[in-house]
Amino acid sequence: NDARTVFWHSSAHVLGEALERLYGSRLTIGPPLAGGFYYDSYMGESGGDGAFKEDDYKPVEAEVQKIVKQKQKFERMVVTKEEALEMFEGNPFKEQIISTKIPDGTRTTVYRCGDLVDLCRGPHVPNTGRIKAFAATRHSATNWLGDTDNDSLQRMYGISFPDKKML
Repeated sequence: NDARTVFWHSSAHVLGEALERLYGSRLTIGPPLAGGFYYDSYMGESGGDGAFKEDDYKPVEAEVQKIVKQKQKFERMVVTKEEALEMFEGNPFKEQIISTKIPDGTRTTVYRCGDLVDLCRGPHVPNTGRIKAFAATRHSATNWLGDTDNDSLQRMYGISFPDKKML
């Protein structure tokens, strides 16, 4: 189960990279779950216009396949709180996580995978090429930190496996 959690966690990063590439969305959090993973992203001020639709699944899956084919390495980097704030400047969600969760004068880890850099403890699979099968499974709307007074976010769920036959 630990291996599956790592695999799905890595797959969530790949989903996040695809969402950034396709929609220019601001990523918030993307955890593994018991049956796959999701990524929450802020689609902009438009709110409703930026909502995911089932029509988005195929383009997301195609973008994930491109990322998988590139066999991008998961690179762990240790950064100071200040460096992390600089890296995520312009993403108020990541800035809030860094400001509230990382004590002053300490370090945290980020992982780079292709164009994506994300706050993360790890661990990860060695590279994106390990993800042989991926499907976007559903989507929903949510709010930042589950609070309806906060920004509206779009959540994309996925499932992935190391073998196409498992999908």
